[in-house]
Amino acid sequence: MHPERDSRMSVQTHPGSNVVKFKLPAFLSRLSKKAALGITAALLIVAAGGFAYYKLVYLPAQSITTTASLQTTQIRQGDLVIYASGTGTLTSANENDLAFSTGGKVTEINVSVGEKVGAGDLLAKVDDTSAEIAYAQARRAYAELTSPAAIADAQIAVADAQEEVVSAKNHLEYVLGPNILYWENEVAKAQAALTEAQTAADQDSSNKDLQTALQKAKDTLDYVNDKLSGAWVSYEEIYVPNHFTMTDRSSGQKYLAAPTETEILSARADLAAAQAAVEEAQYLYDALTGGEVPEDATGSGLSELEQAQLDLQSAQEDLDGTEIYAPFAGTVMSIDVSVGDNASSGATVITIADLDQPYLELYLDESDWSNVAVGYNCDVIFDILPDKTYSGTVTQVDPGLYTESGTSVVRAIVKLTDLNESAFNLPLGTTASVDVIGGKAENALLIPIEALHKAGDVYTVFVMENGTPTLKVVEVGIQDLLYAEIKSGLNPGDVVTTGTTETK
Repeated sequence: MHPERDSRMSVQTHPGSNVVKFKLPAFLSRLSKKAALGITAALLIVAAGGFAYYKLVYLPAQSITTTASLQTTQIRQGDLVIYASGTGTLTSANENDLAFSTGGKVTEINVSVGEKVGAGDLLAKVDDTSAEIAYAQARRAYAELTSPAAIADAQIAVADAQEEVVSAKNHLEYVLGPNILYWENEVAKAQAALTEAQTAADQDSSNKDLQTALQKAKDTLDYVNDKLSGAWVSYEEIYVPNHFTMTDRSSGQKYLAAPTETEILSARADLAAAQAAVEEAQYLYDALTGGEVPEDATGSGLSELEQAQLDLQSAQEDLDGTEIYAPFAGTVMSIDVSVGDNASSGATVITIADLDQPYLELYLDESDWSNVAVGYNCDVIFDILPDKTYSGTVTQVDPGLYTESGTSVVRAIVKLTDLNESAFNLPLGTTASVDVIGGKAENALLIPIEALHKAGDVYTVFVMENGTPTLKVVEVGIQDLLYAEIKSGLNPGDVVTTGTTETK
């Protein structure tokens, strides 16, 4: 017996018997009982597979030598590459179609196709005469509304409006008397306080302090309402007779000329209008002097100022729209107009692209879905440069299939990683053949796929030893349709079985 065989489990059969005896390797005796049992179980599984092959393949092949023979092949060393092939199109990482936002006759084109430009460079211009005039008018109108004189007028308007409030309030107090106005104001404040207290109490109904505050607010409202009712009684019984008793000059008779409901409503409306005028005047003054203005602020003066601002902004945009500037550093790809042409607003005039970092838009067959992932390396050969291979990396794989012309494909993005930017000048749209490398093994031990057997997660092969196939467990690396990489379990020069073949 060879010394190395002492480390393996052997299978022994006896002629005419169905009993199979297993001889445990000597090293198991040196392990713990639990570990030895676990390893033994695994080896029994492997031995069972070997025995099945021995009974079903090898023995029939030996007993019927006239009809079948065992095929074998020697392990070879070589390279194995797993890849998915597709077609890519060269695309710019940043490409912009530039247009005038203000149409007109083209007066300047400062670049040519293929020229490199920097960010902010003036590329083209249309006649801006009309836009200049409109901008000047808008700027003048806005300047008039925001001039020192306009600010002074706004300040005077605030003061005048405040005087109107005082006058309107005095008139209403005369019509109704000061007590009614006072208690009406107190009722309004008490109602607001009650609403606030009710909201707080509803949010925390178990809070005794909030419930107490709510009750206090209700009591306060009841109190001021009573006072207001009393003020109305006093108004009718005392104030009106004392202030609105008139004497007829011809007869000398006295009579009451109490304010009518219409007169009272008119006086209230005058006060409200005067107060609103103060707010509007103050809004305009604050806007002119940099003060804070509420978003919902209104007023004719404020509206006029806001419209002037919008007109000036629009005129500025129209003037800016007569020129085209490069939004980034790049290369001019196309120019679609000439000096003297009429350019329409929004129509593409110049296209620029950043060619320093082009990428490939790659399409693969849907069967390659599992063979491409972010981070995979690629070999790229452009159709117009068939003798040069570029390197790339997959940076994006679309989460779903892309359908084009009724065919489902995998779409991915490949970044070229070894560009000499100064020498790389291929036009956008250039097509390329792309191999996405899913795995690579160099100078690896390779066996035919048909020699490989799998049971669960375990791979095995039959190795010929002294003319007898012996089952061995192997560690498998990458594999394609023809070959598998063996990372451990076999040695160079080993001969493995690949099946049987019929003979005459």
